[in-house]
Amino acid sequence: MSRSGERQVALADLYSNDGIDYIKRRPDEILAEILLDTLHEWKSTYWKLRRRGSFDFPVLSVAAAARLSRDNVVEDARIVVGAAACRPLAAPEAAKSLLGRPLNQQTINEAAVLAARIAKPLDNTDFDMTWRKRSPLNL
Repeated sequence: MSRSGERQVALADLYSNDGIDYIKRRPDEILAEILLDTLHEWKSTYWKLRRRGSFDFPVLSVAAAARLSRDNVVEDARIVVGAAACRPLAAPEAAKSLLGRPLNQQTINEAAVLAARIAKPLDNTDFDMTWRKRSPLNL
């Protein structure tokens, strides 16, 4: 615990877009707990592109969650792109494009194109940067 006591920080405010000071934590603080909303009736997935097996750091990642109606129509959605900047990037346009539509390959592909627009891959891996930025539909 910090000398100034416990504090809560919204996850969206925890990261900064700075490669060295990427997390807003003071030197005398320890991240002790992450509190998540209960997302009943939500489905989620996480995909990680990496050179080696699951233990390797991602060179690109995407987390997506959606709440679907009984007839598979998206009622709410969230999409976050990781490893494409110094901090995770929310993709609100991509998530919004799914609303009111059935979750199928076409709507997923359209959202993927929108999510890819915000990605600005850093040149910090041995992968070719243009390959990392290529359209998700061509992978």
